[in-house]
Amino acid sequence: MIRLELLRRLRQNWSLVSIVLLTILVVWLALLIVNNQYKVRALISEIEQEQEQSRRLLDEQREINIELAKVTLPGYIASGAREMGLEPARNENTVILQPKPVPRFVTRKEGDQS
Repeated sequence: MIRLELLRRLRQNWSLVSIVLLTILVVWLALLIVNNQYKVRALISEIEQEQEQSRRLLDEQREINIELAKVTLPGYIASGAREMGLEPARNENTVILQPKPVPRFVTRKEGDQS
């Protein structure tokens, strides 16, 4: 009996019920859209920060490569050696060592204990 009464009232107020349900749906969808826009803005901000970090690292890498190219120049090395009190290599103060040939197979003598 109560159910029949409830169904009859729903039929009479169907337009009001449908408006309320549609309003709830529209508000829920609007909140969903706002939330998604907030997340998108946060992600875009994070992407921009990462891109800026990437640009800074690339600039630093270029500076390091330039510095590395500079310090490997023979003139830079020679000037650094002079500042340390070293002198350039000359034939009179250079000793060339010739390595002795090593036999392929070395056999032990009976008296060796290695």
